[in-house]
Amino acid sequence: MLRLLKYELRKTLFPKLVFLALLVFMEGIFLYGYWSGKKDTQTLGLGLFVMVLFFGFLVIGILSLVTLHKDMNTRQGYMLFMTPNSTYRILGAKVAECGLSLLAAGAVGLAIGALDYSLLEKEIEFISAILKNFSPNLVPSLPNIATLLVYILCNLLCSVTTAYLADVISSSLLNGKKGNLVITFLLFIVLNYVIQKIMQLVPSSVGAVAVLLCQGGIALVLAIVMYIVTARLMDRHLSV
Repeated sequence: MLRLLKYELRKTLFPKLVFLALLVFMEGIFLYGYWSGKKDTQTLGLGLFVMVLFFGFLVIGILSLVTLHKDMNTRQGYMLFMTPNSTYRILGAKVAECGLSLLAAGAVGLAIGALDYSLLEKEIEFISAILKNFSPNLVPSLPNIATLLVYILCNLLCSVTTAYLADVISSSLLNGKKGNLVITFLLFIVLNYVIQKIMQLVPSSVGAVAVLLCQGGIALVLAIVMYIVTARLMDRHLSV
């Protein structure tokens, strides 16, 4: 399992290093604006940092899905399934790689964000606006920002495993059939719609932070379910 995980990490290492370099560069813009007293540059740097961070999360998820698709549809990737490893281990390594990459990116973002928050604690309009996009009752504080980050990462991991399931259906059950990609995309949309409806069952009366934590936990449970179903389909319907 560890060898498979290292293999998955190496395949997407370069884009992640580029993402990290961009984060550091945007943070440099923010710090330059802060120490030089240039508010516009400071706001620009912080805004770009947040944009790059969220975009990086999406890229990590997309890269994970692309590598799975290539492994199932190219000769080079197909050799992976010829190794003496079960489908559950191969898919599990991909899920673990995606989860660890998201966690590492989140940790870097939180560490840098904590520094920025300590510098801007009295000027939190920008941070407050971001938090209110997710919950109007979420007040600006470092624990709340960390909670929101955990919620986002759990949801992204759930979306990635849902996309895994949709892609495996396309490559196995619907392979070669007319309109299979359209059906797979619609299935992905429907599954995500159902997932969001399930998350909305958490009552808002428990508080904004508790809602985010509960919904993040639900997303993790559903990600595990998606992983098991996907691995089962690969075992039964893919010739590996």
